[in-house]
Amino acid sequence: MSIENENTLEVYDEKAKTYLLTGIEHDNLNPEKAKQKRERLEKFIRKNIGTLPNGAKVFEIGSADGTNAKYIEKLGYKITASDIAEDFINSVKSKGLNTIKFNILENEFTEKYYAVFCWRVFVHFTKNDVLKALKKVYDALENDGLFIFNVINRETRDVDEEWVDFPNEYHMGAKRYYKYFSEEELNEIIINIGYKINNFHKEGGENNNKWLVYVLKK
Repeated sequence: MSIENENTLEVYDEKAKTYLLTGIEHDNLNPEKAKQKRERLEKFIRKNIGTLPNGAKVFEIGSADGTNAKYIEKLGYKITASDIAEDFINSVKSKGLNTIKFNILENEFTEKYYAVFCWRVFVHFTKNDVLKALKKVYDALENDGLFIFNVINRETRDVDEEWVDFPNEYHMGAKRYYKYFSEEELNEIIINIGYKINNFHKEGGENNNKWLVYVLKK
Protein backbone atom coordinates (compact mmCIF):
# COMPACT_ATOMS: atom_id res chain seq x y z
CA MET A 1 0.00 0.00 0.00
CA SER A 2 1.37 3.41 -0.98
CA ILE A 3 1.98 6.17 1.56
CA GLU A 4 -0.59 8.23 -0.37
CA ASN A 5 -3.28 5.63 0.16
CA GLU A 6 -2.25 4.99 3.75
CA ASN A 7 -2.47 8.67 4.69
CA THR A 8 -5.80 9.04 2.91
CA LEU A 9 -7.23 6.07 4.81
CA GLU A 10 -6.23 7.77 8.06
CA VAL A 11 -8.40 10.74 7.07
CA TYR A 12 -11.37 8.47 6.39
CA ASP A 13 -10.84 6.66 9.69
CA GLU A 14 -11.14 9.99 11.49
CA LYS A 15 -13.75 11.73 9.36
CA ALA A 16 -16.00 9.10 7.80
CA LYS A 17 -18.97 10.38 9.76
CA THR A 18 -18.35 13.89 8.40
CA TYR A 19 -18.28 12.46 4.87
CA LEU A 20 -21.62 10.71 5.38
CA LEU A 21 -23.29 13.84 6.79
CA THR A 22 -21.86 16.12 4.09
CA GLY A 23 -23.16 13.80 1.39
CA ILE A 24 -26.69 13.99 2.85
CA GLU A 25 -26.51 17.78 3.12
CA HIS A 26 -25.32 18.06 -0.48
CA ASP A 27 -28.15 15.87 -1.79
CA ASN A 28 -30.68 17.94 0.17
CA LEU A 29 -29.59 21.07 -1.69
CA ASN A 30 -31.08 19.64 -4.88
CA PRO A 31 -33.16 16.53 -4.13
CA GLU A 32 -34.36 16.10 -7.72
CA LYS A 33 -30.79 16.11 -9.08
CA ALA A 34 -29.73 13.64 -6.38
CA LYS A 35 -32.69 11.40 -7.27
CA GLN A 36 -31.83 11.41 -10.98
CA LYS A 37 -28.18 10.66 -10.21
CA ARG A 38 -29.23 7.72 -8.04
CA GLU A 39 -31.60 6.40 -10.70
CA ARG A 40 -28.86 6.53 -13.36
CA LEU A 41 -26.48 4.55 -11.16
CA GLU A 42 -29.11 1.95 -10.32
CA LYS A 43 -29.94 1.55 -14.02
CA PHE A 44 -26.23 1.00 -14.71
CA ILE A 45 -26.00 -1.60 -11.93
CA ARG A 46 -29.08 -3.43 -13.25
CA LYS A 47 -27.71 -3.42 -16.80
CA ASN A 48 -24.47 -5.08 -15.73
CA ILE A 49 -24.70 -6.93 -12.42
CA GLY A 50 -28.32 -7.70 -13.29
CA THR A 51 -27.09 -10.06 -16.03
CA LEU A 52 -25.65 -12.47 -13.43
CA PRO A 53 -27.46 -15.60 -12.21
CA ASN A 54 -29.89 -15.00 -9.36
CA GLY A 55 -28.16 -15.49 -6.00
CA ALA A 56 -24.66 -14.99 -7.46
CA LYS A 57 -22.00 -13.81 -5.02
CA VAL A 58 -20.97 -10.16 -5.41
CA PHE A 59 -18.32 -8.25 -3.45
CA GLU A 60 -18.22 -4.48 -3.01
CA ILE A 61 -14.94 -2.69 -2.26
CA GLY A 62 -15.50 0.54 -0.31
CA SER A 63 -19.20 0.44 0.52
CA ALA A 64 -19.29 3.76 2.44
CA ASP A 65 -22.95 4.18 3.51
CA GLY A 66 -24.01 0.86 1.97
CA THR A 67 -26.56 2.27 -0.49
CA ASN A 68 -25.10 0.48 -3.53
CA ALA A 69 -24.66 -2.80 -1.67
CA LYS A 70 -28.26 -2.68 -0.46
CA TYR A 71 -29.51 -2.13 -3.99
CA ILE A 72 -27.44 -5.05 -5.30
CA GLU A 73 -28.94 -7.23 -2.56
CA LYS A 74 -32.46 -6.14 -3.59
CA LEU A 75 -31.72 -7.36 -7.12
CA GLY A 76 -31.37 -10.86 -5.70
CA TYR A 77 -27.63 -11.21 -5.19
CA LYS A 78 -25.57 -12.41 -2.25
CA ILE A 79 -23.61 -9.26 -1.50
CA THR A 80 -20.58 -8.92 0.76
CA ALA A 81 -20.04 -5.26 1.59
CA SER A 82 -16.72 -3.94 2.85
CA ASP A 83 -14.88 -0.86 4.00
CA ILE A 84 -11.99 0.30 6.16
CA ALA A 85 -13.41 3.04 8.40
CA GLU A 86 -15.46 1.90 11.38
CA ASP A 87 -18.16 4.56 10.85
CA PHE A 88 -18.66 3.35 7.28
CA ILE A 89 -18.79 -0.27 8.43
CA ASN A 90 -21.36 0.57 11.10
CA SER A 91 -23.46 2.48 8.55
CA VAL A 92 -23.49 -0.52 6.21
CA LYS A 93 -24.27 -2.98 8.98
CA SER A 94 -27.22 -0.83 10.03
CA LYS A 95 -28.80 -1.69 6.67
CA GLY A 96 -28.69 -5.39 7.57
CA LEU A 97 -25.93 -6.25 5.12
CA ASN A 98 -23.16 -8.80 5.44
CA THR A 99 -20.20 -6.49 6.04
CA ILE A 100 -16.49 -7.02 6.62
CA LYS A 101 -13.49 -4.82 7.27
CA PHE A 102 -11.39 -5.22 4.14
CA ASN A 103 -8.46 -3.42 2.52
CA ILE A 104 -8.00 -4.51 -1.09
CA LEU A 105 -4.31 -3.55 -0.94
CA GLU A 106 -3.56 -5.47 2.27
CA ASN A 107 -6.13 -8.26 2.65
CA GLU A 108 -6.78 -11.35 0.54
CA PHE A 109 -10.06 -12.56 -0.91
CA THR A 110 -11.11 -15.88 0.59
CA GLU A 111 -13.82 -16.71 -1.96
CA LYS A 112 -14.56 -16.40 -5.66
CA TYR A 113 -17.16 -13.91 -6.87
CA TYR A 114 -19.25 -13.46 -9.99
CA ALA A 115 -18.76 -9.69 -9.73
CA VAL A 116 -16.77 -7.12 -7.79
CA PHE A 117 -18.12 -3.56 -7.58
CA CYS A 118 -15.84 -0.65 -6.68
CA TRP A 119 -17.36 2.84 -6.97
CA ARG A 120 -15.33 6.02 -6.43
CA VAL A 121 -12.54 4.18 -4.62
CA PHE A 122 -9.68 4.17 -7.13
CA VAL A 123 -9.66 7.98 -7.00
CA HIS A 124 -7.36 7.60 -3.98
CA PHE A 125 -5.05 4.94 -5.48
CA THR A 126 -1.68 5.48 -7.10
CA LYS A 127 -0.99 3.76 -10.41
CA ASN A 128 0.80 0.93 -8.59
CA ASP A 129 -2.11 0.62 -6.13
CA VAL A 130 -4.58 0.29 -9.01
CA LEU A 131 -2.39 -2.29 -10.74
CA LYS A 132 -2.22 -4.36 -7.54
CA ALA A 133 -5.98 -4.10 -6.93
CA LEU A 134 -6.85 -5.03 -10.51
CA LYS A 135 -4.68 -8.15 -10.31
CA LYS A 136 -6.17 -9.25 -6.97
CA VAL A 137 -9.72 -8.79 -8.21
CA TYR A 138 -8.93 -10.73 -11.40
CA ASP A 139 -7.78 -13.70 -9.33
CA ALA A 140 -10.90 -13.49 -7.14
CA LEU A 141 -13.37 -13.54 -10.03
CA GLU A 142 -15.13 -16.59 -11.40
CA ASN A 143 -14.54 -17.23 -15.11
CA ASP A 144 -16.46 -14.57 -17.07
CA GLY A 145 -16.84 -12.63 -13.81
CA LEU A 146 -17.25 -8.85 -13.89
CA PHE A 147 -15.23 -6.06 -12.30
CA ILE A 148 -17.03 -2.71 -12.28
CA PHE A 149 -15.19 0.47 -11.24
CA ASN A 150 -14.58 4.10 -12.13
CA VAL A 151 -11.76 6.66 -12.01
CA ILE A 152 -11.56 10.40 -12.62
CA ASN A 153 -10.59 11.31 -16.17
CA ARG A 154 -7.15 12.96 -16.47
CA GLU A 155 -8.43 15.01 -19.41
CA THR A 156 -10.60 17.04 -17.02
CA ARG A 157 -7.67 17.98 -14.73
CA ASP A 158 -4.53 20.12 -14.90
CA VAL A 159 -2.40 17.66 -12.93
CA ASP A 160 -1.86 13.89 -12.73
CA GLU A 161 -2.37 13.79 -8.97
CA GLU A 162 -2.95 16.11 -6.03
CA TRP A 163 -3.89 16.42 -2.39
CA VAL A 164 -7.21 18.24 -2.10
CA ASP A 165 -10.44 18.61 -0.11
CA PHE A 166 -13.23 19.40 -2.55
CA PRO A 167 -15.90 21.93 -1.43
CA ASN A 168 -18.91 19.77 -2.28
CA GLU A 169 -20.30 16.36 -1.25
CA TYR A 170 -16.72 15.10 -0.90
CA HIS A 171 -15.82 17.78 1.65
CA MET A 172 -14.29 16.35 4.83
CA GLY A 173 -12.20 19.14 6.30
CA ALA A 174 -8.93 17.39 5.40
CA LYS A 175 -7.01 16.90 2.16
CA ARG A 176 -6.83 13.47 0.57
CA TYR A 177 -4.77 12.05 -2.27
CA TYR A 178 -6.42 11.98 -5.71
CA LYS A 179 -5.02 10.28 -8.82
CA TYR A 180 -6.34 10.94 -12.34
CA PHE A 181 -6.04 8.43 -15.20
CA SER A 182 -6.17 8.75 -18.95
CA GLU A 183 -8.21 6.20 -20.85
CA GLU A 184 -5.11 5.06 -22.79
CA GLU A 185 -3.02 4.59 -19.65
CA LEU A 186 -5.66 2.55 -17.88
CA ASN A 187 -6.56 0.48 -20.93
CA GLU A 188 -2.96 -0.67 -21.22
CA ILE A 189 -2.93 -1.85 -17.60
CA ILE A 190 -6.29 -3.61 -17.98
CA ILE A 191 -5.38 -5.51 -21.14
CA ASN A 192 -1.96 -6.55 -19.80
CA ILE A 193 -3.58 -8.19 -16.78
CA GLY A 194 -5.87 -10.23 -19.01
CA TYR A 195 -9.26 -8.53 -18.68
CA LYS A 196 -11.58 -7.87 -21.58
CA ILE A 197 -13.29 -4.48 -21.64
CA ASN A 198 -16.93 -5.54 -21.65
CA ASN A 199 -18.34 -2.02 -21.47
CA PHE A 200 -16.96 1.49 -21.14
CA HIS A 201 -18.37 5.01 -21.01
CA LYS A 202 -17.67 8.50 -19.69
CA GLU A 203 -20.06 10.41 -17.47
CA GLY A 204 -20.46 13.33 -15.08
CA GLY A 205 -19.14 16.88 -15.00
CA GLU A 206 -19.94 19.78 -17.30
CA ASN A 207 -18.98 17.88 -20.46
CA ASN A 208 -20.19 14.46 -19.32
CA ASN A 209 -16.60 13.15 -19.25
CA LYS A 210 -15.47 13.52 -15.62
CA TRP A 211 -15.52 9.78 -14.89
CA LEU A 212 -14.13 6.85 -16.83
CA VAL A 213 -16.46 3.93 -16.09
CA TYR A 214 -15.36 0.37 -16.79
CA VAL A 215 -17.08 -3.00 -16.84
CA LEU A 216 -14.37 -5.63 -17.23
CA LYS A 217 -14.76 -9.34 -17.83
CA LYS A 218 -12.32 -12.04 -16.77
